[in-house]
Amino acid sequence: MLTGDELSAALASLPILAQSGVAYRLIHAKYAGSALSSIGSLKFGGRYNPSQAFEALYLASNPVTALQEVNAVVQTEVGLLGIKGPPRILLSVDYQLQAILDICHPESQSVLETNLSELIAPWRPLNAEGQMAPTQTLGSAAYNLQSIEALKVPSARDPNTYNLVVFVNRLSSDNSFLRVYDDSGIIDARLP
Repeated sequence: MLTGDELSAALASLPILAQSGVAYRLIHAKYAGSALSSIGSLKFGGRYNPSQAFEALYLASNPVTALQEVNAVVQTEVGLLGIKGPPRILLSVDYQLQAILDICHPESQSVLETNLSELIAPWRPLNAEGQMAPTQTLGSAAYNLQSIEALKVPSARDPNTYNLVVFVNRLSSDNSFLRVYDDSGIIDARLP
């Protein structure tokens, strides 16, 4: 993957997409009152954001991917297998975003001199050794462009699906939003 100014220039050259739809997020039940909080990613980091750098809210393109991303289910030869864990809530999140960089397409990956293997490679071992993962370098460069609201990236659990990595501090208050769908009114969460 490119680094430094070359990476920033390559990211700035990619087309910016506007997209709206529904994405999914799985949270521990105890966090229902802060359903769209991204403070955990700031504190601990994530695949596309190093710890203590900036907040990123991770959303999945479908409910199964959301479950897979937090290891609530795993894919086996015979199908999905549930994993015992704490109570969780699967959220449907309506979104409208005006500035997304789509990193799923091989053409975009080529411009960045990366590939699917690098994008879905384990990142935690690098962090444990005090190194930033290439995906965290990519996320940081995109965040630092200041005009990008989100990255659309392949899921490491199922590369045929995608995740949205939303830079919550970069959401345009005029046209962009995230909103938990809950017609019962129990969870009322919206950004910005």
